[in-house]
Amino acid sequence: MNAGLSRLCANKAEPISTASSVIVGLGNPILTDDAVGLAVARCIHKRLADPQVHLIEAAVGGIQLIEMLDGYDKAVIVDAITTEDGRVGDYYMLDLEGSTRSSRRTGMTHEIGLLEGLELGRDVGLHMPDYLRVYAVEVADPFTFGTEMTDEVKTAVSIVADSIISAEYGDQTVL
Repeated sequence: MNAGLSRLCANKAEPISTASSVIVGLGNPILTDDAVGLAVARCIHKRLADPQVHLIEAAVGGIQLIEMLDGYDKAVIVDAITTEDGRVGDYYMLDLEGSTRSSRRTGMTHEIGLLEGLELGRDVGLHMPDYLRVYAVEVADPFTFGTEMTDEVKTAVSIVADSIISAEYGDQTVL
């Protein structure tokens, strides 16, 4: 585990009760800002402190991601994104039915689309989440080798985590 990513989120809330759910942080910890999905997911998981909410960290997409979602009722996925007109540190909840946001990279669609993968998973008998949200954090540099995120993205980690917790788990969990 990258110690630098762990330091970005220090607060921890009391456990809350949730259904079987998972927070998936996507990214590569050695590609500068691409690690933001991992950092935000860790922060959310730490603040929730709920054993019923699992944390998965991965640098995968497509079929491999679908396998990781098997067995969960709820999934929240966090990844990095770069868009033509985006501001570093902003985040978006992606419209999986047909996003119009122009992106050079979205990590959860490496081999096949996420919706197609979920359908395929259901077709082969996997228990796919009925509730799925994908959040993408606008980053400056997801391509340079390095283990430190840019300052703007580091600053955004805690803010984005708080916003996702509020939207997905309720305000009472944020310290």
